[in-house]
Amino acid sequence: MLKDLWIETVERLNQTMPSSGKMWLKNAHFKDEKDNNVILSFSSPFYLDSFKKKCQEQAENVLSDFAGTDIKLTLEVDNNIKEEEIVEKKITKLSEKKKAVNETLNSDYTFDNFIVGENNLFACNVAKVISNNPGTSFNPCLIYGGVGLGKTHLIQAIGNYIYDHNPKMKVIYVTAETFTNELIQAISNKTANAKFKTKYRTADVLLIDDIHFIADKISTQEEIFHTFNELTERNKQIVFTCDRPLTELTGINERLITRFRKGANVDLQPPQYETRMAIALKKCKDLNFKISQEVLEYICLNIKTNIRDLEGALTTLYSFSELVGKEITKEIAMEHIKNFIPTQMIKSTEVTIDQIISQTASYFNVSTFDIRGKSRNKNVSLARHISMYLSSTMTNLSLTEIGKYFDSKDHTTVSYAINKIKSIEESDESIKRATETIISNLKK
Repeated sequence: MLKDLWIETVERLNQTMPSSGKMWLKNAHFKDEKDNNVILSFSSPFYLDSFKKKCQEQAENVLSDFAGTDIKLTLEVDNNIKEEEIVEKKITKLSEKKKAVNETLNSDYTFDNFIVGENNLFACNVAKVISNNPGTSFNPCLIYGGVGLGKTHLIQAIGNYIYDHNPKMKVIYVTAETFTNELIQAISNKTANAKFKTKYRTADVLLIDDIHFIADKISTQEEIFHTFNELTERNKQIVFTCDRPLTELTGINERLITRFRKGANVDLQPPQYETRMAIALKKCKDLNFKISQEVLEYICLNIKTNIRDLEGALTTLYSFSELVGKEITKEIAMEHIKNFIPTQMIKSTEVTIDQIISQTASYFNVSTFDIRGKSRNKNVSLARHISMYLSSTMTNLSLTEIGKYFDSKDHTTVSYAINKIKSIEESDESIKRATETIISNLKK
C-alpha cells in the first residue's frame, strides 16, 4: 500500500516543487516498506544527502497526508542502481495520462460534494442516471428551482461525471446568456455563424443553464429549437435548468416548451433543517471554521430559503472572526447576518390563509377570487405570490397545504412564488413595504 502512496506522493511533489527539488526527487527509488516506514535507495551518498536536505521533510509531510498517519522515510545507498533510472515507470505513465481540463465546466461541482436531502433527492438521482447513461434516459431533462438551490452545481456535476468517465465525449456547459451573446456575435458573419452551429450541434452532451433568460429572444429560441432537434435525433443528451416550472414560463415559443416537456422535469426545493445543517457543517469544514453548535442551530433555523444565503452567512461570520480574532457568539451572529434573514415573522395559529389573502387583496385592490384563481394580470399575480409567501412564513402549513388554497397550484408553484418574493423584496422597496404593511394589518 505504501508503495502506491509513494507513487502518488512523487506525482504531487512533481506538480508543486521547483525544478531544483525535482532533480533530487527523481533519484529516489522505492525499495521496501516496513511498519510506518518507506525505504528509499539512492545510487550515491551525494544524491542521498541532497534529497535529505532538499526534499525529505516535504515528502514525509505529503506521504503522511495521503496515508492519514505519520510515515517516515528511511534513506540508504544502493550501488546497483543506475543514476539515469526514473523513480518509477508508473509515475511517468500517470503523468502522461493527465488529460486536458474541460474549460466549460467548473471541476468543483461534483456529485461527491453535493449535499443530498429530501428536497433534492429525486433530482440528484435523475442526474446520476443521466450521467451513467447519457442520451438514453431522461432526455431531455429540465431541472428547475429557486435561486441558490443548487441547479448550477447539479447540471455541472452531470457534465463533470460524464467527462471524467468518457473523456472522448464532447461535453459543453453554457449559460443561456452566453449562448445568446455568442449567437449575436455570429449572426453577422457567415463563417462565425457556421462555426457556432457546428460547436453546439455536434455536442454529445449539451448543458444549458438558466433557460428562462431566453424569454422573448426569438432568434435565440429558434437556434435552440434547431439545436435541440439535431441533438435529440442523434440521441445526444440535453439538460436545461430554469428558475421556475414550465407552467410559469412566459415569452417562450410553445413548440420549444413542448420539447422541454418530452423528457424529465425535476425540481429542487429549499433544503430542510437537517440538510441545511449538513451543508453548514461541510462549509465550516472547508473554511476550517470553528463555530459553536448554538450558533449553527441559530443560522440553520433562520436561513431557510436557499443554500447560497446559508453559505454566504457562514462566509460573512468566518471573515469577521478572522479579521477581529473573535469567536462567533450568537449575539455576533444575530448582528452580522441579519441581512440574510427575512423580516422576523412569528408564526401563529391565529393567522389563517383566508385572512392573509383577504388583507393582500385589500392592499392591491383586487378580489380574493382572482388571487385564488388563474388570472395572469400582473397585479393579481404579484398579490397571489405575496399571499403564498406570507402563508409560508406566518402559518405552520406545508407548501402542499398552501397550494390547495389556490386554484391548481402545487407545491412547486408555491415554492417558486416564495423564492421570487424573497429575492425581489430585498431590492424592491415597494414589495418590502407591501409585505410589511400587510403583516402589520394582520397583527392588528
